[in-house]
Amino acid sequence: MRTVWRLPSQELLQDSGKEWLLNVLANCDDHMRDCTIMLIWRIWSLRSDLTHGKDDPPVTATSDFLQSYMNSLNLCGRFSTDDILKGKMPVVRDAIVEVPAPPTGLHWPRPPLGWAALLVDGAFMQEDGSAAVGMILRDHEGSVIFAAYRCIFNCNDALEAELHAIMQGMALALQHSALPIVVQSDSSMALGALTGDSLSRSAYGHLVLEIKRHIQDREFVPSKLKREQNRVAHRLALYSRTESTTAVWLGRSPPCIEELVPLDCNPIIME
Repeated sequence: MRTVWRLPSQELLQDSGKEWLLNVLANCDDHMRDCTIMLIWRIWSLRSDLTHGKDDPPVTATSDFLQSYMNSLNLCGRFSTDDILKGKMPVVRDAIVEVPAPPTGLHWPRPPLGWAALLVDGAFMQEDGSAAVGMILRDHEGSVIFAAYRCIFNCNDALEAELHAIMQGMALALQHSALPIVVQSDSSMALGALTGDSLSRSAYGHLVLEIKRHIQDREFVPSKLKREQNRVAHRLALYSRTESTTAVWLGRSPPCIEELVPLDCNPIIME
């Protein structure tokens, strides 16, 4: 199916603990997530057929079936049931699912020489109020200085989780590195706490105050990332929230991100 669909890399499709599949899907874009779920559904369907004594179809038949099914789902999203039944829509060839080109330039950006990068993310689930943060500090070569994830209790919303991630990540960075720090997050509002006062008098004022105190002890520079560049910290936060666990790893990656860290770096450009 990789010849027609863009799917997660083989390295990511490994059981890394409870709800590992949710962690994989959380790091996919919408198209890749749909294709992955569809493929898993087909694998389970074929397994059920084999269990009940049915013959397994050729791989090409499964590929054609999945592409046709996905094509039908896309049509349902674009046209009403009446339009589809009456044929008031483009012919099927106009609705063929195309494989999007893999995104470029969306790896984690390394910090400059002599700096470290603190990548942070917060995870918050509105339904049950569960929250956690993920933080990882890396040098300009991509080597891990520390990686950490922590559960957050009595968290009110996603912004509060993001601010916790920045505040706690900065505190750990002060303990475990003497380098100036680039603080990387995909939340521009949370990063604003490093340079502005818009959140100082909000409900998050106590977190902003701690962030401001950390700035007095070290040079911290905010850097806004796209969500796709924040995969490692996001997985740490999601793992902590779903597993209800807290840990700090020094000089190495925890198992939940071990295979992702080396794949996530922008390559070093030799001048």
